[in-house]
Amino acid sequence: MRPPTRTVRTVATVARLSRGLSTSRSILTASASSSPSSSAPPSSSVSTPSTSPSPSCSPRSALESTALHLPPIRYHVFNSPLPYTVGLELQNGIIERRLKAREGDKDRGKQDVILFLEHTPTYTTGRRDNSPNPDTLHPEERKVQNVGASFHITKRGGQVTYHGPGQLVGYPILDLNAMELSTRCYVDYLQRLLAEYCSEDMALQNILAPHPDGHFASIGIHLRHRITSHGFAMNITPEPIKWFDLVLACGLADVRATSLHDLLETASAGSGLLPPTLPSVQGVAEGLVPRFRKAYGREVIPLNESGGGADVEELREVIGLAEREAERVVKQMGGWRSEPDLSKRML
Repeated sequence: MRPPTRTVRTVATVARLSRGLSTSRSILTASASSSPSSSAPPSSSVSTPSTSPSPSCSPRSALESTALHLPPIRYHVFNSPLPYTVGLELQNGIIERRLKAREGDKDRGKQDVILFLEHTPTYTTGRRDNSPNPDTLHPEERKVQNVGASFHITKRGGQVTYHGPGQLVGYPILDLNAMELSTRCYVDYLQRLLAEYCSEDMALQNILAPHPDGHFASIGIHLRHRITSHGFAMNITPEPIKWFDLVLACGLADVRATSLHDLLETASAGSGLLPPTLPSVQGVAEGLVPRFRKAYGREVIPLNESGGGADVEELREVIGLAEREAERVVKQMGGWRSEPDLSKRML
């Protein structure tokens, strides 16, 4: 027997900034921003009651045809949580190297990659979510001073959210020009693959909006020269929930965060079945790989699989450096807290 159907909140908005694009959605919560030279859709607001892509998006057969001229996407699953700054510098470094490689050789800089990881406890907010006074703390940052998490204002779209152990973060670094894919369709496909994983692999049916169970996944992307960075986050275990409860996550005052484990256990209890085997963060990462293959019509293979040429070797090098830097920073930090320290919180 399958567990009873569940629904999860989905809200979507797409808005243009003065020098780029911003999108925000909630499972699915999604958001995006772009640097100059990105091709942004016109400003609009969209409520998304289904996981189907926009009618104007290319069918999978067209994506597969384009993919014939592209190398396989490589992916890497990190074994230990990364401090947020290490993950951010890694993304920026990969894109910088791609752009530099293109300048010297038109056949270089084509290697796409997906990074799957957890962060150490961190709150982030996007470029749209400006503090009323830039000389003072962000209003949400004030709430989480001294609780054991860092706070960063980023270039992605969207509002305040949390990243930490127990949450899977995915950073697809893909060239949308080479894929002949619009920004809107990229986000649509990303939302759909996450929803299909939940409905088909985890038997959580009807990923529709709204729902009182809360949201457990979000999308927030950035574009530079049409190369994507940032990506999605999905709460797998309940560990992130106490951290989310300290802030107005994603600007949704009436919605509480939940996790994949919570939804699976609730569905199991409702059906009278024994609780399912709950997936690990790394297990969900591996489970999403075939979903990326299906959504974008691309072959997706491990970074450590042989071959790939100079671009892949360079990726292995920079990711290895990031892993060693993360280990050094975490050791310097003395590890991280599994839950917020409320004794020193400033209200």
